[in-house]
Amino acid sequence: MITADLAQDGYRVAEARLPVKLLAVRSGLASYGKNNIAYVSGFGSFHRLTAFYSDFPLEEDSWQEMKMMDRCKSCQSCLKACPTGAVISERFLLRAEKCVTYFNEEPGDFPAWIERSWHNCLVGCMYCQKVCPLNKDVLGWIERGAEFSSDETELLLEGTVFDNLPPDTQEALRRLDLVDYYEVLPRNLGVLLKS
Repeated sequence: MITADLAQDGYRVAEARLPVKLLAVRSGLASYGKNNIAYVSGFGSFHRLTAFYSDFPLEEDSWQEMKMMDRCKSCQSCLKACPTGAVISERFLLRAEKCVTYFNEEPGDFPAWIERSWHNCLVGCMYCQKVCPLNKDVLGWIERGAEFSSDETELLLEGTVFDNLPPDTQEALRRLDLVDYYEVLPRNLGVLLKS
C-alpha cells in the first residue's frame, strides 16, 4: 500500500533487512520495555515490525537515544515471570543467552537446562509479554489463523521439505509468516505437543 502510494509520486520503496526493533525505538515509533521488547503505543508488544528504504524526502529527524520506558523502572512483572532469569533489573537488554526465544528460533538441540514446561509458543516466548501491564488492553486481540489437519501436522513434525508440502499448507505457513522459521518448526511443534 505505501509502496503504491509513493510510486504514484515517483518515489521508490524497498524492504530493508535491518535491526527493526532498534530502528523503531531510535526513530520514536516504539519504546523499549525492561524485557528488551519494543512497545508501540496502542499495540503493546504485539506487532510485526518491517523496515523500508525510500528516496522520499523527510524534513525532520526524530532520531533519539535508546532508553527504557519510565513506567518499566518500578515494575517487576516481566522480571518475575521469566522462568530463565533472562530479564534482569540492571539493564533493559535482556540476557539473550538465557532467553527461551533465542533458542526457540535457532536450529539445534535445546540446552539441557531449558525445562520442557518453559516452551509456550511455536516460535518465541510469551511469559514476559503476557504479564506486562502495557499489554493488558491488547491481550484479547486474537485473530483466527490457519488450521492444520492431522496429516499436515504429521508432515510438519516429520520435517518434510517445504517445497514438498501441499500448496495449501505452504500458503498457510506463508500467511502465518512462519516460512523463515520452517527449519525449527518440527522440533518446536514436537516439544509443544509433548508438553
